[in-house]
Amino acid sequence: MHPRSPKILTLVAFSVTAWITVAVSQPAPAPAVAHPLPQALIFEHKETLERLTILTKRPGEVGIKAREVIAVMKRHSAREQEFILPPLTLLPLLADGKVTPDMAWAITMADRIKAEREEIFNERARITDALNALVVAATRTHDKEAAEFAEAAQADSFSDAELLEPAVLLIGEYLRDKLPAGR
Repeated sequence: MHPRSPKILTLVAFSVTAWITVAVSQPAPAPAVAHPLPQALIFEHKETLERLTILTKRPGEVGIKAREVIAVMKRHSAREQEFILPPLTLLPLLADGKVTPDMAWAITMADRIKAEREEIFNERARITDALNALVVAATRTHDKEAAEFAEAAQADSFSDAELLEPAVLLIGEYLRDKLPAGR
């Protein structure tokens, strides 16, 4: 991590607030009860957004492509916050063998992931395409920092698809097996 100046931190904070406002305003059914998100993933996503926001300020093709990445990430990030990430907060309890009826909300979220799998996959494909375009632009303009960021962001996206979403599906099935039928 590089130390950041107060101006950059202020800019990033403003950008994150604006981005979250836009992401939250996307049309999507709101959950009945808000559930916490895993702190590690909040910090990871915040860092990604901060770095991407800084890249949007770059002149030329890199700035343009970075803005395109943010545009395609908005809906998916809202979806993640709404029903993909919250069940992951149960993992420590489940790993300790603790299952309680008030965890049933995670089953509904896991079922929604199953129902929207194709749409989620398509969102990830658009994100990957946008990140690929950013890598190409960064390589073409010899912007090593932007290229490295885009490649790391791609790895994070693959991790979400290969690990996080399947983990939520397993959480849902585990809870379905452990909780009474009527929940």
